[in-house]
Amino acid sequence: MEQKASPKLHLKTREDWERYRPVFTQLYMDQDFALPKVRSIMEDQYNVYASIKIFKNKIKEWGLRKYLKGDEAQQIVNGELPVSKAIRTTVDPNETLRRAARSVRRRRARQKARARDRGSSEVSDASSPPVLTLSPVEASDSMVSWSPTEASDSLVPWSPADSSILSSPITIESIRLPAGMTEQFLFNLRAWTHEACSRGVWDKQVSAQHQSGRRASRLLSSYLTSGITLFESGKQQLAFGHWDQAFAGFQSANLFTSWYHDIPMRLLFEVGRVAQSGHKPLAAILLKSIRSWATNFLDENDCRRALFVAFGGLEVDQLRDLYSRAAKCMYNGLESRVDKQNQLLYEVRLNRALDMLWYDADTDLSEWLPPIEEVDQICGPNNYYSIYFLLLEAYRLVAHGTQSDVDEICKRVEERLRELKEAHGKIDSWRVGLGYRRLGRQQFIKGRYADARRSYNTAFRYVRNDPQLSNAVLIEICERQVSMAKHMHDEEDEILWSEMLARLEQQTKAQPDADLIQRSATFSHSAGDAQTNTERALIAASPKRAMTL
Repeated sequence: MEQKASPKLHLKTREDWERYRPVFTQLYMDQDFALPKVRSIMEDQYNVYASIKIFKNKIKEWGLRKYLKGDEAQQIVNGELPVSKAIRTTVDPNETLRRAARSVRRRRARQKARARDRGSSEVSDASSPPVLTLSPVEASDSMVSWSPTEASDSLVPWSPADSSILSSPITIESIRLPAGMTEQFLFNLRAWTHEACSRGVWDKQVSAQHQSGRRASRLLSSYLTSGITLFESGKQQLAFGHWDQAFAGFQSANLFTSWYHDIPMRLLFEVGRVAQSGHKPLAAILLKSIRSWATNFLDENDCRRALFVAFGGLEVDQLRDLYSRAAKCMYNGLESRVDKQNQLLYEVRLNRALDMLWYDADTDLSEWLPPIEEVDQICGPNNYYSIYFLLLEAYRLVAHGTQSDVDEICKRVEERLRELKEAHGKIDSWRVGLGYRRLGRQQFIKGRYADARRSYNTAFRYVRNDPQLSNAVLIEICERQVSMAKHMHDEEDEILWSEMLARLEQQTKAQPDADLIQRSATFSHSAGDAQTNTERALIAASPKRAMTL
């Protein structure tokens, strides 16, 4: 006798669906079957019938997303988005990262294919020698797409809608100077400045798009600085974990494609700072990584490519002197191309002064530091720059052994911060925190521990809200606070800061010893000098830290 078929199950209630939820999750997520396949299995083996649309609604309701969307793939590869917060995958914990990398490769291949298709019609022009020409570019044409929602979470929150927009009309790659790589670098820096000003991408009304470039610079600085800090503390394994994160950023196709005005000088300073801290092999690899990134991801006729490629030809030992020349080259090029009351000039002057003070606290900054009255006159009464310049002045006073006026300056800073919050509703807490951190560092060096503890505590309050950026600064703050608490016999503070320091250090996953030795040999390799001993891989570092914005 023929067996009667079981009736089809059309699940209606939430309780009905919950009974089959583990089955569906196992098929769809853990075994990674496509939805049509899952539907077929549910019908054949479990007699459960539902349309694809209903299953999709349940996937959304249950949070069973397993496909990346938007810029998530790039964020995962960059290390900005934890895989646990992206998608669920198979039992293999690395599967999400593999999927993200595959998605990035496919996207990059599609972009290159579209670029080749657009360029095929211009092959006939390629035989003509490129010349230095500039065609007028409207500001609207030079704009890139940018999402303020993405900016808070992503290393590079925007992506170009059309690569032709990013292609510079100046074919800098064809202009070779006979005087050497240093002069070539300075020329390319000037050409990049000229192109940015011509495009209008530094105009105030389009400045929002540069937040991606600023964050990329800050992240690179944070990872490099925390690595140096940990290495100096004898925690090499943790240090390499932070340096790994710094180098991972160069896998991002959009890392420094923003026209953010401080990127070239920030990169030059960061590499020079690493070298000055005693890690010349690491600095040499950074230079090569910048060049490789530009070669892989920027168009040959893009003046940004010419500039970043030039990094790879620089010598580590020349970076300190080159920075001073490059600072003047960039500023002079900018000053002659914008209105003399443009606030960007004060931004650039502030950044260069901070970098130069890191190299030498006694350096002459007369050409970089304007009077506060001038800053207020040009930038308005409720401007951010006056706060940063005031904190910088306090730092210089401490460095020169004068403390009497520092408390009054800090009082003025707090008053202006309150006014800014009332006028604008918010402030750049990260930047303010770094200002207090610099002041605390100088007070610590001078042995003014009571003042240094106060400044470091203020810095802690301002930077703690951005964990991705703040690890390097927080590690330094905790180390200094532990040291000062011991000196002042403050057992409670010593325990408190020691516990916080331990938690911060553990946030970087330690790599196996074999990987540590391998990375040590890699970082210590330079032309004509390959060190294999872990203890000799990186020279003992100096007590200096980054003074980045």
